[in-house]
Amino acid sequence: MSIKRFTLFLLLAVCTLGAFAQQASFALVPPRNVVQGRNFALTFRLSDGDANPPAAPQLEGCTLLYGPAMSTMQSTQIINGRMSTSSSIDFSFTYRADTPGTVDVPEVSVSCEGRTLKSRSASFQILPGDNPSQSHGGQTAPRADDPSTQTPSRVSSDDLLVRVSFSKNSVYEQEPVVATIKVYTKYDISSFMPTTQPAFEGFLCEELPVNLETSMEHYNGQNYHTAILKRLLLYPQNAGKLSVNSGKYDVTIVQYETVNMGFFRTQRPVEREITTSSNAASLMVKPLPQPRPAGFSGAVGQFSVSTKLEPELMRTNEASVYSYIVKGRGNIKYLAEPAMQFPAGIDAYTPKTDINANITAGGSNMSGTFTTNYTIVPQEVGNFTIEGVPFVYFDTDKNEYVTIDVKDTPIRVLRGNSPSATPQQTISDKTIEDILHIKPSDEEPQSHQVEYTFNSTIYWLAYVLVVVILILLAVVYRRNIRLQADVAGRKLAKAGRVATKRLREARTAMSAHDSDKFYASLAKALWGYISDKLSISASQLTRDNVDEKLHAYGLSDEATHQMLEVLDQCEMARFTPSHSEAEMAVLYDKAAAAIKNIEDVKKH
Repeated sequence: MSIKRFTLFLLLAVCTLGAFAQQASFALVPPRNVVQGRNFALTFRLSDGDANPPAAPQLEGCTLLYGPAMSTMQSTQIINGRMSTSSSIDFSFTYRADTPGTVDVPEVSVSCEGRTLKSRSASFQILPGDNPSQSHGGQTAPRADDPSTQTPSRVSSDDLLVRVSFSKNSVYEQEPVVATIKVYTKYDISSFMPTTQPAFEGFLCEELPVNLETSMEHYNGQNYHTAILKRLLLYPQNAGKLSVNSGKYDVTIVQYETVNMGFFRTQRPVEREITTSSNAASLMVKPLPQPRPAGFSGAVGQFSVSTKLEPELMRTNEASVYSYIVKGRGNIKYLAEPAMQFPAGIDAYTPKTDINANITAGGSNMSGTFTTNYTIVPQEVGNFTIEGVPFVYFDTDKNEYVTIDVKDTPIRVLRGNSPSATPQQTISDKTIEDILHIKPSDEEPQSHQVEYTFNSTIYWLAYVLVVVILILLAVVYRRNIRLQADVAGRKLAKAGRVATKRLREARTAMSAHDSDKFYASLAKALWGYISDKLSISASQLTRDNVDEKLHAYGLSDEATHQMLEVLDQCEMARFTPSHSEAEMAVLYDKAAAAIKNIEDVKKH
């Protein structure tokens, strides 16, 4: 056997073993909401395995039409010289949605290579049909699930709207509430650009992650394609009615016109640019009950408190750390430091705060720990007590104030090895805290013979050397001040490197066939690059502003159009169901070329 054939045989054997080593899995492709009377497919996917088709699950309110239909897919990847293969089999069942309501999909099992694999249960909604009473100038209103009804015509305010809504109608001060900005549309959207974002004044805001997928939703008697634009976790700071102003958006929708081709008819997409506004929402914020107990500093939620002293055995002139730890759920990120009072004879330094907060599941609140660390140094030997400071908070579940009593911490201070206070200091008045003791000494001062070296050569050489070093340090210091002050320059210099790093994240998502993450990473890379390169704050990043700034920077019309086209395609991807790898690769190359065009502009 030749070396070439042997190498090929070995490579195939390794790939075959790698394929068998992969673990088979069976899962339900998450179903989407469907409109009553429409057919839909329920798909189960078997990955890296082989099995007979499963039995069709019984769905309440649905009629099984046919299935299963089987489709297979196999892919091979080579990453850093390592080859991997994967395969999948899709089993699809077609149903008709008969009755509106919630449909529960039970577990489905298959037998694969001697093992029983089960899918997880899931649920989806069957939405009622559109209200037929709505019309557009005598014509039937367009349906989101039927492109044939979306003929070129005037776009009603009921066909495309942006809504700002709160998860609760009223809350207390500092009680969390989730605000959602969602778009409702009956048309496909090819471009969506905000020109004015809603402003949440009077709130502390935490932005929540957003799922980029679209879904069907029934609202005001009509069915819409919906997508969440932004979700915010808000903490109202003032009582009363807090309002959110209306936002404005430039949208390009796709309508369809019928074209007569003689023997048959087809539909052709027609784009139309419109401007829409979101609603002006408001929230009622109730004031916290009066009177507020002593020690209350604005904590709202559910909390627990503990303290810790490390090390517990203290010695004079040796530091220890007293920690005041608050754990719980609520406005944990915005708590105030406790007002500690340490006994006389113990020095306390400025406390340091460590906050570890995370958004809870579902994004409706925040939980974590708020730790305040006090560095204390005892100066005297003896027994002391650190008085515990009670923690007072308002419990939103009980609608009442809760006081947590914190136990006192007794401490014993031994004499340390470091220089410490003399016994005479211990008899001083401990109520005097602003005057330090004078440390006496019994040693007699020693006389020293002073020799002057003014006339030595070494003295003058050292003097000149020190002057030169000071001059150099001054020059370097002034240069560093100029560089640190030039924030825009530093961001400009780092813009290319940061964009390259973010593009790598998009390329990794493309290799993993994760289209949602790819478009999100690509859009983030381009917007961040433009913000740094053109010194535009995030709040001013609009399409018109970017167009103007790119021309002012010196970029050609063609290169500017290329950058804006890539940004539009990234936004459009949020409203399209799927994308091929070829489309992602082409868009990635366009984005890299657009960045290179900007980097090639020579500034004078």
